[in-house]
Amino acid sequence: MAASPSDTGRLSAWAAVASATIALVATGASLVSTIAAIGVAHDIADVQRQDGARAEISSHLVKMSELDRTGGSTYRSEIVTLAKQVEILVVKHGQKNLNLSASTYRLVGLFVALSTTDLELAGRMAHRALDLATRLEPDGSGGLRMADPLEALQAHRVLADVAAQNLDLGEMTKEYEAALNISEAEGARNRYVEVEARQYTKTYWALSAMMLVDDQQNPTPKDCVEVRRRTIAAQEDFKALALGKNLEIARRARRIKENVCAAPIDLLSLKRG
Repeated sequence: MAASPSDTGRLSAWAAVASATIALVATGASLVSTIAAIGVAHDIADVQRQDGARAEISSHLVKMSELDRTGGSTYRSEIVTLAKQVEILVVKHGQKNLNLSASTYRLVGLFVALSTTDLELAGRMAHRALDLATRLEPDGSGGLRMADPLEALQAHRVLADVAAQNLDLGEMTKEYEAALNISEAEGARNRYVEVEARQYTKTYWALSAMMLVDDQQNPTPKDCVEVRRRTIAAQEDFKALALGKNLEIARRARRIKENVCAAPIDLLSLKRG
């Protein structure tokens, strides 16, 4: 039986609707694919920018190390400029995306603290290092442990050095005590943390105390008592770290102009390195 004209019209309408629906679905799928492709392209571009930022930060750190090693405070402006560029990149991209190590931040802070006068920048970098190093992570036996004890105690030492240059004896003492506490609490995991790191902490503490009073116009008798106490406490550690032959100790000793508290230590031998 032949279809009526009305049936034929309805079939044609349904076919048109079906075709339009298929076209719409195809267009939607194409649009979704286009959006997805744009999103992937953006993600790839972000990853490339982050990789570029990490490479730039690494290059800045190497350059700071070279400037610090070859000229120290002679290149203070260049070191501060590089450190600020690192900070700008971190703020722009975020630590979560860059995934920089605690040692990266700590070294930037150290170079700034030792070779420049931008102590706020040095402190910010050391705090970033400390935040990363003191995060808790699984210890493999169901408990938690500090992520990186060595970096944590070294970050505390940078902060202690910053405090000494700011003539803040109380803050300096707090930071060095925190470093020693890490050596005691985490030493079982790492012999260097337990022994050599503790020795360096005690010698740096003595030298920071001497530098602090050396920078004061009129150090108090109480301050000098503390300086002598710290140098006496570190005498064996100075010997263990090769007195007069350790470049890091010599460098810190050279920042001290005069042994104003008559601490029982041969400052000239330390400075020879």
